[in-house]
Amino acid sequence: MEKSKKRRYFPDEFKRQAAERVETSGLTIMDVAAELGVHETQLRR
Repeated sequence: MEKSKKRRYFPDEFKRQAAERVETSGLTIMDVAAELGVHETQLRR
């Protein structure tokens, strides 16, 4: 029996801060995604 995955919800403020971190830190999207514990495609969107 397969378990269905629940979709994770991220507040708008979290999204803004994550995008700002990518733009201002000099880190790659992959690095910031790892720091935040999310998949990189979630940041690319």
